[in-house]
Amino acid sequence: MLRRYTWEKVREECQHYRRRRPETSTLYQVVYHTRHSLEYSWTERFQPDYGSLRAEVLQVYDEYLNCGLLSNGVARVYCDSCKHSLLVAFSCKKRGVCPSCSVKRAVKFAEHIYAEVLEREPPRHIVFSIPKRLRVYFRYDRKLCSILFRAAWWSIASQVNTEQASPGLILTLQTAGESLNFNPHLHGLISDGVFAGDGTPSPLPALDLEAVTRVFAEGVLAEFAKRELITDEVMRQILSQEHSGFSVWLGEPFQDEQSDKFVARYVERGPLSLEKLAVTGAGVSYTTKDGATHEFDPLEFLARLSAHIPNSYESITRYYGYYSCRARGERKKREAQSQVSKIEPLPESSRKPSSSWAACIKQIYELDPLECPKCRSQMRIVAFVQDPQEIKKIMQSLGLPDSTAPPPLPKGSTAEFEQYCLDEIPDYDTF
Repeated sequence: MLRRYTWEKVREECQHYRRRRPETSTLYQVVYHTRHSLEYSWTERFQPDYGSLRAEVLQVYDEYLNCGLLSNGVARVYCDSCKHSLLVAFSCKKRGVCPSCSVKRAVKFAEHIYAEVLEREPPRHIVFSIPKRLRVYFRYDRKLCSILFRAAWWSIASQVNTEQASPGLILTLQTAGESLNFNPHLHGLISDGVFAGDGTPSPLPALDLEAVTRVFAEGVLAEFAKRELITDEVMRQILSQEHSGFSVWLGEPFQDEQSDKFVARYVERGPLSLEKLAVTGAGVSYTTKDGATHEFDPLEFLARLSAHIPNSYESITRYYGYYSCRARGERKKREAQSQVSKIEPLPESSRKPSSSWAACIKQIYELDPLECPKCRSQMRIVAFVQDPQEIKKIMQSLGLPDSTAPPPLPKGSTAEFEQYCLDEIPDYDTF
């Protein structure tokens, strides 16, 4: 059985950075052995439930299979003190599947939010949810998610006179439920205060969450009716129910940097947790926080995971009110103009560079990947190498083994697909 790690275990066992081996993970094993089968069987098995197979899905799976493998490109890290050398593999930087890239993106997002967006007023966690009967529409057409963003902002604006003072709101789309079921909802951060045009803060008025929920529900349903996705009768039926399925949850303010960054990382988290995933004789199991275990055959698991892969260039994070891109840009422009009017030279930009690979690793696992494991001196990146032949020579000189294919899935876990191929695709052996 593959060994599982949490960041606490890694921190306890590792004194220095060790290269990750994605090919040894359970997720890599599943994707490696079923990715092509998924493409061939999608139309018959999954199109009725998940819609047409998007090009982004296959691309993300292919990029994930290359992520973290030395043969696909490396950065060479060198220690000037003891001449020790390391290789760091390139990452795929894709959304929705790769756990490593999802964690790095969440860390960079938290750093950006804390350094560039959040103001003096502490943030509060806010969540917008919709009823089950509407969720399926978003699975077939992800563009509909814009409805959720607009309705959420309208519901907040209905409680605050945004012409005089506006709160700051950051919203991120999450589509994964606890068992990887498709559950589109919004996680966000809202400032615990409102800001006048000159930036003067004042306390956030007490929000009537029932009224916010009602406006949010009316906004979503009105857009669905406008697009003729539901009838007026269905809209009235949903709104007349005691528990419509729409809900808005608002947390208490956070008062310290670590809490702000933790919630920001949570808001931007990926859909999948490797700790919950396991390969069994019957297929793939996914265990939720409450201990419930959900069993899937490998193809069904990949199809379910594919529903959480965003489209190319799809924006899943949006900024509103005082935190909107336009408002922040206007403030920076005014600050620059005020500095130009002075004779004194312009100060250096306060913008911090985005977190590098080393900084992200250090934040997550609390160890410095650029610290030499032999002499503890600071190492540096000396070259980027993409030629496979050159990489192979370097790996041989450093005594690094080539990556190997993961072990095959248990025969019982793929029996359903094999039977499908025999029944539906006579020339399966030619694939």
